[in-house]
Amino acid sequence: MSKTVIIYKAKYNNTKKYAGWLAIKINADLYEISDIKSSDLKNYDTIIFGASIENGYIRGVDFIKDNLEKLKNKNVIVFYVGLGLYSLDEIMMFNFLPTYLYKNIKFFELKGDFNYSKLSFIDKLRVSYGSGKIPSNIVNYKDEIKNTNKSNLEPILEFLRWGFVLIVRKSIDY
Repeated sequence: MSKTVIIYKAKYNNTKKYAGWLAIKINADLYEISDIKSSDLKNYDTIIFGASIENGYIRGVDFIKDNLEKLKNKNVIVFYVGLGLYSLDEIMMFNFLPTYLYKNIKFFELKGDFNYSKLSFIDKLRVSYGSGKIPSNIVNYKDEIKNTNKSNLEPILEFLRWGFVLIVRKSIDY
């Protein structure tokens, strides 16, 4: 049986919720990024990394980039939590150049919550004065948005059920 680890970096706890729910659902080990060493990756067949988006950048993604050599023969999933403001192409451009190095990683976006009153002072300034993308689909950015729920994990769970199997089969068929 393959062993799975979920590593996350959270700022406002949306990512932590998703990582915890996913760990329970698939019986995976769970670590906050500061609690795991790159040498621990050898103990796992599947590595799932999750973090929030900040101005188009995935927080803590250097952990994946710095350990790419250790991950090359493993199943790797990256999920990022945000409000849907960035396309996958933008995420790749901001975080994963040259993109061919990351072709075996599967990416998922999960929608997160937004509560202006809980933002740090700096994040309030960013939202209010336009650092990064302004949530154009949010008419009043001071309204609370609730997107985080367990059902958003379904694409990842479906991929874990079938995706890696299909990738392996496809490579065997050719």
